[in-house]
Amino acid sequence: MFNVLQSRQKLLVGVDVYEQEPIYDTNYELLHFDNVVCTPHIGYVEESSYELYFGTAFENVVSYIKGTPLYIANPEVL
Repeated sequence: MFNVLQSRQKLLVGVDVYEQEPIYDTNYELLHFDNVVCTPHIGYVEESSYELYFGTAFENVVSYIKGTPLYIANPEVL
């Protein structure tokens, strides 16, 4: 893999999974390539997905507190 990255081809790489995590070693070889972006294993996280996820979760909690629960999978438990 390193040979390909060093080949000067127009190649861009994004990595967020490693053999051993997390990467603390600042000398980790992939961190020194201009054409490689290394993120922690949460590289998939982006603002709008979290807003959607947590917005729905909080909406459900507030609705439950108000006595009007939403999206109940087994209403007999209530």
